[in-house]
Amino acid sequence: MPARNTSRGPVLQWVVVLVVGIVVVTLVLGLNLISRLNAGQDVLNAAKPAYVTQRLDADLAGIKIISKNVNMANPVVTPAGGGAAEVPTVVSFVAAAHHVSSAQALALLQTDFPHTTKLLEALPLSAVSAELPHLVAFLVTTLKVTPPQLVAALQANFPALLQTITYLPKVTSGWEKVPGLAKDGLTDFNGAPVRNVPQLRTYFAHLVDAVAAQKSNFDSLDSTTVNWIPWVVLALGIIVILFSLGMIFLSLRGVTRKIALASASVVVVVGVIVVALVLALNLIPRLDNGQKLINGLNPAFTVPRVKGDRAGITMVGKIVDAENPIMTPSGRAAAEVPKLVGFVAAKTHLSDAAVLGVLGKNFPAVTAILEAIPLTSVSAELPNLTSNLGAALPKIPNLVQTVVNTQPVTSGWNDVPGTAGATDFQGRPINTVPKLAAYFSDDVIPVLEKQRRHWVTLTSTSKINFIGWLVLIIGVIAIVYGVLMVLLARGRAPSVP
Repeated sequence: MPARNTSRGPVLQWVVVLVVGIVVVTLVLGLNLISRLNAGQDVLNAAKPAYVTQRLDADLAGIKIISKNVNMANPVVTPAGGGAAEVPTVVSFVAAAHHVSSAQALALLQTDFPHTTKLLEALPLSAVSAELPHLVAFLVTTLKVTPPQLVAALQANFPALLQTITYLPKVTSGWEKVPGLAKDGLTDFNGAPVRNVPQLRTYFAHLVDAVAAQKSNFDSLDSTTVNWIPWVVLALGIIVILFSLGMIFLSLRGVTRKIALASASVVVVVGVIVVALVLALNLIPRLDNGQKLINGLNPAFTVPRVKGDRAGITMVGKIVDAENPIMTPSGRAAAEVPKLVGFVAAKTHLSDAAVLGVLGKNFPAVTAILEAIPLTSVSAELPNLTSNLGAALPKIPNLVQTVVNTQPVTSGWNDVPGTAGATDFQGRPINTVPKLAAYFSDDVIPVLEKQRRHWVTLTSTSKINFIGWLVLIIGVIAIVYGVLMVLLARGRAPSVP
């Protein structure tokens, strides 16, 4: 029977291996790597549809046109926007240029730029909202119907106008103080409060930019799944523990040089497999990029921002719902105006002109906005109007802001530049402003809402970029230490019979 080596050296060698295995298992369990990377995989799976290149392009294009829309509307929605206060300057300039009275100047504007003039007469749009309840009461009385009957009649015959009538007051009342934002404590990425629509627009622009900026890091991390990594590391640790315990037991009883060489070679092979796995799957750069992704998106996953996102996108939806019927002819509100006048005329036995006269006298802002739409007609008049105003433009900066942004908004409303081929998560096109708003509300924001708890789990305890290095170091240590064990085993005296 061959002699066995029972010196303490082999036992101590395997004790070191045992300690390494225990350290590995402790790290995996102590840092909750399994639950954290499972949560990370959930986030990756949920966000993957949003990181399709065409959708990211549509996100950027969408926030761009929404930004222009806010720039267009901000001067004219409330008195604070300043557009309404500049209308007299326009009229005075035309009066001076033509040497006529203000009334005559207004008549000239009406002749040359009828839609734009009516829009100017309707400003601020909060005045339109203020008249709407009185208009509803007037129609209830005049048409001799109940409020529900009036709403039903409007819904059946004039749904586009009813949509604007319903949402415009919500827009004007919430423009300077968006409902829910103060309650949710929404702040921009610099910590400044987000309370009004222009601030909300800027916040959403930064949010979209932050998400888009992480495209390459997301793709790198998502190139293969990540939730298997801690399981593999844990399994390696457990295998190392069990194998080393077995070898310690055998070493205490004495092992032949052949067995010592074979067992040490196993350590080397395991190390080679681990290193090959790390390098072949690019674990180090992927998890480094994953940490960059986490760092870049962490600000978006704070509780106030995730809650504020919902309140904010709800406000965006109200704005789009109010504007969509009146923005272009396809919105149908403009086509419903003469039908509404005819409807009231038939019920009251008045002429259409008489009905318009009554409406204009009692509800001048509402009547003016009805005669101004669609806003594409305003866009068509603006180039000639601005060339006529010339020297007056520096005196009306707020109205100029509206003018500059109106054409890009109206022309892109039903075909947003940069969205060709983009679809929502269900595969439906998102090439119009209403569809983009619905996409943000129904697909993008829910990713943040539903994945926040997973994000918290992923980012708790520690960073993740050390994991690739940890696995690599374990593999390298196993190789070096295994080679050392092989050399020591080979240096033993051969077993003797």
